[in-house]
Amino acid sequence: MPTSVFLNDAQRAAVEHPAGPLLVLAGAGSGKTRVLTERVGRLLEGGLQPDHLLAFTFTNRAAREMRERIERRVGAEAGRRLWVGTFHGTGLRILRREARREPIAGRGPDFVIYDREDQEGVLKEVLKGMGMNEEAARPGEILGKISDAKSALVTPAEAMPVAMTPFQKRVTEAYALYEAALRKRSAFDFDDLIAQVVWLFRERPQVADFYAQRFEHVLVDEYQDTNHAQFRIVEALGRGHGNVFVVGDDDQSIYGWRNADITNILDFERTFPGAAVIKLEQNYRSTGNILSAANAVIENNRDRKGKRLWSEREEGATLRFVLAPDETEEAQRIVQFVHERAVAPGATRKLRDCAVLYRTHAQSRALETELRHRKIPYELVGGISFYQRREVKDLLAYLRLAVNPSDTAAFWRALNTPKRGLGDAVRARIEARMDAGAENPIEAMRGALQEGAVSRGATSAAALLALLDELRARVAEPADVLLRLVLERTGYLDWIAGEDERGAMERVGNVQELLESAAAFAATSGDPGLAAYLAEAALLTDADRLEEGADRLLLLTAHNAKGLEFDVVVVAGLEEGLFPHASALDIPHELEEERRLFYVALTRARDQVLLTAAAFRHRYTSGGYGAAGGQVSRFVDEIPAGLLEREEPVRVSRPSDDDDEYSASWRSRRGAREPRVWDSGSPRSSWTSSGPTTRSPAVGREVFHESFGRGVVMAAEGQGDTLRYTVRFGTRIKKVLARFLTEGSHVD
Repeated sequence: MPTSVFLNDAQRAAVEHPAGPLLVLAGAGSGKTRVLTERVGRLLEGGLQPDHLLAFTFTNRAAREMRERIERRVGAEAGRRLWVGTFHGTGLRILRREARREPIAGRGPDFVIYDREDQEGVLKEVLKGMGMNEEAARPGEILGKISDAKSALVTPAEAMPVAMTPFQKRVTEAYALYEAALRKRSAFDFDDLIAQVVWLFRERPQVADFYAQRFEHVLVDEYQDTNHAQFRIVEALGRGHGNVFVVGDDDQSIYGWRNADITNILDFERTFPGAAVIKLEQNYRSTGNILSAANAVIENNRDRKGKRLWSEREEGATLRFVLAPDETEEAQRIVQFVHERAVAPGATRKLRDCAVLYRTHAQSRALETELRHRKIPYELVGGISFYQRREVKDLLAYLRLAVNPSDTAAFWRALNTPKRGLGDAVRARIEARMDAGAENPIEAMRGALQEGAVSRGATSAAALLALLDELRARVAEPADVLLRLVLERTGYLDWIAGEDERGAMERVGNVQELLESAAAFAATSGDPGLAAYLAEAALLTDADRLEEGADRLLLLTAHNAKGLEFDVVVVAGLEEGLFPHASALDIPHELEEERRLFYVALTRARDQVLLTAAAFRHRYTSGGYGAAGGQVSRFVDEIPAGLLEREEPVRVSRPSDDDDEYSASWRSRRGAREPRVWDSGSPRSSWTSSGPTTRSPAVGREVFHESFGRGVVMAAEGQGDTLRYTVRFGTRIKKVLARFLTEGSHVD
């Protein structure tokens, strides 16, 4: 079918772009996947060999969808030869391929991938060896610093000379020991799947040249979310021919907290001289009012290339904003809103057409309580990932050992799961043999058993060795067959039932789903091997596993909603300090990222948007559990008055929990600009809900404290002599009595 039939002018210009670098600035809902797919189809129809094209996607789900579209366009055979995948998936493919020729950083081709839990286990061992108390050492923070270093392509050797503070020196020492521990286990972590490719290209220029020549065209989706290491891969592969085709939206760059670098897209023309830029501004998803609101909000950002979304769709309904007295009432209003549209008699939508977005997972509690009360099915996205669930990790540990006997993390997990009586004494003997030079923990246990060092659990240890040996011998068989072998030999399902009667049914269901996923992988994958299945399991996220057909309401963070779309979207918790997050309030570039996140949330919606906030939100603080108030998010105020119907309380005192008159205390206003003040007497907090131009007098002010230095007021509670402010001093948040704070003039 000719591309002109279904491509608009801007899309067609991108698809038909001649050789050379191109940046496609693709606004939300502008058909970027269609452009990428048609670009690939055009290149293949022009004679390019499928395995000479490389396309990077941001998620496994996007890679799968792109491959399916391409196969429909050019045929299954050509589609299978394409290199289409995430940066992590493609990096893994390159590392496995090259490790078969020569070890990479001390790892052969059977290396395993360590997830967060595995990494923490390794680091805790490292810190223990350094003589450091786990709580004082802050392993989570150290892992974050190691991840930052790898994303910036900084090795332990490069980090050591520039470590200045005691904490930096501790991190660099731990980094070096952590890397040595991973090498000993023949393991890479997720950051390695990208960083090690860059280092491989640097150390073996002939390998870099091979891939740069092989891939005559390199395409990148979601380019705004690439980090420095990913950028270096694209740069290395695109040098020479310059055929780098990137699609992205600077207004949707929302992953700076995990090292995404927005300058990659902002400076594209400088990186690739002579690059062309095409803007996709026609939106095919949202109504005119939703787009106008999103445009108005994002135009408050300074670091952007600039574009304005438009649509041929109708203007549609205005957006709605509800200010509730607390998070419980907020949840009730949200659930009622969804019920009217997707559950009640005459509803025109399904629950799966709706989603509730929020800034942090903690906000889901009140929503889940209300949904259960109303018996409305829902799915929480981004909680415990399927592949992080205990029973799934237990069973996969056996398969990991079949592929890599040096995987110590998997060995310790399998050793006594189910219980075998192989406790601390046995572990100590195995560790001693490993320290003495045993090849891997399996051989260490075998040696200890042969020498009679394992007495009480000898029979169990022998049975475990026999199972692991059989798995190793049958490693070429499908994963589901080997999983069934593990279940049969270990009695794992019986152990689940005996250990946890209450949760046994759910856990058995997860085991069954694992078996089904393994069988499906073996039936559909081009490489059905066990190593490939384990890599797939390690790289999948809950977003990749969403069941599109299930009729349930989705609850998810705005970050997890990226790439999704719904008829009806609710954005909850729109309060200063929550959305935008408190950590970004006085850091301009972080505040801009928060605004981009809100822009992403708005543009997930096709037809209707409900925005909500709570005047008081219960939370635990250093002072105990209580209700804290704040200010309506500035993002709500940035939406033009004519686009937003505001529903706010008229009363000026916080209602009690048994106040039946509450429903009469609301009134609906479109674009109201006069301030509505709630409180003025409550000793707990004060709240000002302002229109687009009015601000609370205290929140947002810069103040000074003799001990803590300069800070920014985030919230206020109390009055008179008991007036207290929550203040962010750098990275610390403190509650301070107002009389101990000073400002250029005063704070009141």
